[in-house]
Amino acid sequence: MKRRRYLLGVITVPTAGVAGCLSRGSTPDDGSDLTPEDDRDVETVATETFDTDFTPICADGESLESDVEGSYAELVTDHEFFRDAESGRYGVRGRIGPWEGGNIPEVRAEFSDESHAKDTGFGVAEDETYLFTVMASEGNPDAIEGYTLSTDGGGVEDIGPASEEYVTLDGDWGQIGTYDDAPVYGYVGRVDNNHTKDVTLYPHLKAYLDETTVAYAGQSTELGIDVASGDTQTVYFPYPRCDPAKIEYVEGWLAWATMDNP
Repeated sequence: MKRRRYLLGVITVPTAGVAGCLSRGSTPDDGSDLTPEDDRDVETVATETFDTDFTPICADGESLESDVEGSYAELVTDHEFFRDAESGRYGVRGRIGPWEGGNIPEVRAEFSDESHAKDTGFGVAEDETYLFTVMASEGNPDAIEGYTLSTDGGGVEDIGPASEEYVTLDGDWGQIGTYDDAPVYGYVGRVDNNHTKDVTLYPHLKAYLDETTVAYAGQSTELGIDVASGDTQTVYFPYPRCDPAKIEYVEGWLAWATMDNP
């Protein structure tokens, strides 16, 4: 299917291809601070109860001993550590500038306690800046003394995009549910299978702070979904940052999960 951009802030209208940016009065990230401004003034668009903690972290960034390795190390122009002892989560926020190599590489973080996590910027274009968020929870946030980022490979496309002739993805941005009574923000999507046979798909989403700054690029919580012919399935994309109201528009698409496709 074609990637579809949905403008936010007024009546949401899906448009084929690339649409213009709709200003909502937000300040584009100027590179001076990776810690997002707390702005959660969005509507409730779903009431899902999540078993995993997808609530955003707004903790200020810290400077720890760190290193960046890999073939694309020079692309990581800025990064900072964050921790939230209350939820037991921690990680790295960072910025990858535009480059001419195609898809943004996968960013992996290994922390001083040997815990690790990654963020794959699915579908981020070569002229876009990606604000990645690598988040972990297996270690003790207060015990982390440093980390290493590596940027080899990753960020590749799937087998291929699914045609809107067969399947479509539409949805809404806002509060999508709760975890332990705390709000979870992001995108709730509805996948419709109009094909004559069952399909397996990978739903993808990008969320933009401005025309070229991507604050989220990932897959739905259920990485591969099976949708029977004629059925509709709901998918969720939790947003890790605490500035969901700053998002200007989102871009969603579906990719085939197997070679057995129309």
